Amino acid sequence: MSNPYLTNESKLLYAKTLHDIAAPLGALTLCVDDIKKALPESAGLIEASIETLAQRISYWRLMVTGSEQSPTYSDAANAIRAMAKLKSVEVIFVSVEDYQGVYIRLILGLVMLGLESLPRGGKISIDADKGTVTASGEKCYLSNEVKEAINGKVETPSSRHALGFLIFEWAKACGAWVKLEHDPMKLEFTLQNQ
Repeated sequence: MSNPYLTNESKLLYAKTLHDIAAPLGALTLCVDDIKKALPESAGLIEASIETLAQRISYWRLMVTGSEQSPTYSDAANAIRAMAKLKSVEVIFVSVEDYQGVYIRLILGLVMLGLESLPRGGKISIDADKGTVTASGEKCYLSNEVKEAINGKVETPSSRHALGFLIFEWAKACGAWVKLEHDPMKLEFTLQNQ
């Protein structure tokens, strides 16, 4: 399955970039006790920020690097649970099958958008068999740039389109397109056959 956004070279670039970002984060993690002593009133925020960034890096590594047979559904489920916990989002896996590769990258991308759309927490339901990811909560936001990119309708690309571009290409590689339903309390992505 050819994907112009994730060639072997771009996967290596992503892997190298994510590694370079993670390295200083590891150093900060080692010093977190000293940082907490120096700034006790900010200790919780500092520790939570480091943990959130580390989880995001791990999530992105899983989503954009690796072989054609990775990640597996199990790998994805573990990453999703870890990110959801940090964002106070409940996760429901409706069906669990042995999916892998580009389809799981697509599911991870949709879940990432769902997590990002819930700034006040909420719930995400994932049904890989039906190809649906649903996010619901008190406030559910998705930027116009992401909507444009998911639909492949971008006139002037920016960094805000990046994840939407990847999702569009992954869906295309799976012979599908993403149907989006969005209201202030709910966001639903459904994969439709092309």
